Amino acid sequence: MKHSKHTDLISSIQFAGIIASTIIGVTLLVLPRIIVTEVGEAAIIVSITGLMISFISLMALILLGKKYPNHTIMGCNRMLLGKFIGTFFNCLIVILAIIIMSFEVREFAEVLANGLLPNTPIEISIILMIIVCALAGFHNVSTFAYIHFFYLPFILIPMILFFLAFEDIKVYHFLPILGHNLSFKEFMHGALNMASAITNFYVIAMLSPYIKDYNKSLKHGIWGFFLGGVTIIYTIVVSLGVFGVVELHKIYWPVLSLSRIIEIPGEVLSRVDAIVLINWIFAVFTTLLSYYFVIVRGTAEIFRTDKYHFIATLMVPVVFIVALVPNNIYEIYRYGIKVAGFAMILYIILPISLLIIGRFRKKVGMQ
Repeated sequence: MKHSKHTDLISSIQFAGIIASTIIGVTLLVLPRIIVTEVGEAAIIVSITGLMISFISLMALILLGKKYPNHTIMGCNRMLLGKFIGTFFNCLIVILAIIIMSFEVREFAEVLANGLLPNTPIEISIILMIIVCALAGFHNVSTFAYIHFFYLPFILIPMILFFLAFEDIKVYHFLPILGHNLSFKEFMHGALNMASAITNFYVIAMLSPYIKDYNKSLKHGIWGFFLGGVTIIYTIVVSLGVFGVVELHKIYWPVLSLSRIIEIPGEVLSRVDAIVLINWIFAVFTTLLSYYFVIVRGTAEIFRTDKYHFIATLMVPVVFIVALVPNNIYEIYRYGIKVAGFAMILYIILPISLLIIGRFRKKVGMQ
């Protein structure tokens, strides 16, 4: 679908904010445990490697948007791959977004049930969050960008509080930095899991036609990725440094546990974990909103319609039903890692393939 570049624009700085707030999402609370369980003390090096893999996806999508500034990823698929193959990949993108969003909103509800709202059925938390995303409105891309940019500072507040945990960090928890007898296969498996947990950049490939100055998007996109990536690495470093590998194996949500041991001088706040949870909800909302944006706008492009409100409403029960498929939190992560791993491969291979095909087919960006 082709779009006008003269209305409903977002700045490249807002574009960077969307990238950062999309990275920092639901998995933040559990990610240190997932990585440490797989690679032990090598978690920091492995996580940096995972970020570098994820960065490839980001750059490929930004370069694709720069080459075809009037088309979203959906339009590029149809234009470069043909109607039938392009539509197949467009449907695949939407289906993956539905599955991943469903699992993440379920994870969100499970965390709330073990934290702020222990007596609230998870179904209530799930449906309310989906409805909030659906009500955000998808006619104006600028509104979507404002929401991300507004909540980004609140998402980063807990990172400041974690400085208070530095005194509990034990340096020996980081040693040896390459882990104990970690094979290359195990190292890369951990890095790929790290990348799959944060690689959800198709939302930016849906924004290409709306960016005011795409020449600045590369620089600001890198800064947005850097901000989100540093936040993730920082959280893993503090969690590993405070708890160590053995303890992290026992803690399901290490970031939440970390917030419970923080003591603010003067006892100004007695429940730091409540502050972290509330701000984490903002991070969850912006990440889920990005998935819902891909679902709604992507479906609209597939069917060549602008009935965004109708599609947003229609998708509420779909996401809700898929979110209830896993029986427990363990199944959520088992299914989620597999789906996210497949999605990450698609996120990297598809945009690179489109760039190569576009080069051979001599398609120009103004088509």
